[in-house]
Amino acid sequence: MYGYCVAVAFAPIDTARLVLRPFSEEDAEDFAARRSDPETAMYQAWRVPYSVEKALAVIKESEHHDGPVPGHWFQLDVQRRADGRTVGDVAVYLHEHGHTAEIGYTLHSWARRKGYATEASIALIDYLVEVTGVHRVEAATHPDNTRSIAVLTRLGFAAEGIKREAFWVEDDVSDDAIFGLLAREWRAHRTTLEA
Repeated sequence: MYGYCVAVAFAPIDTARLVLRPFSEEDAEDFAARRSDPETAMYQAWRVPYSVEKALAVIKESEHHDGPVPGHWFQLDVQRRADGRTVGDVAVYLHEHGHTAEIGYTLHSWARRKGYATEASIALIDYLVEVTGVHRVEAATHPDNTRSIAVLTRLGFAAEGIKREAFWVEDDVSDDAIFGLLAREWRAHRTTLEA
């Protein structure tokens, strides 16, 4: 199928244990605290501490859109259904024409190694492929970020190479490991995953 991505308003997505929903301003303090954790920020594009003001700016940018739109990041809060506690967030960036999306995920340190990143990413990729019509999903991470690479591998992403000294955070540069997943590959792999 060739064509442009269809803009669809984003409604919260329920999974077995999680709810993915658009951010609200009430999420700013939790978002800033998560991004201020040095271990969380180690392989990310921000410096610590991460202010509530910065968090509010990210949230307000996402609030301008009803869902992912080309040329903008769209952030989603990820909460546990059982108690409503935020475990982290997922984000999507649609490239021009909406054929390709980049995803990312960030969890609180206490929420890691419980399968939340995988579960939330499955729901997000399902949405991107089946609702918006994305043809290709990408992800990038530091080559030493073994936990994130394990999640991407579990999701069926293929390692596509290393962009040398391509990722900048202020004056620091590092390599960037690139991963890709085509919609047809996702549909074939999706049957092997438990949602």
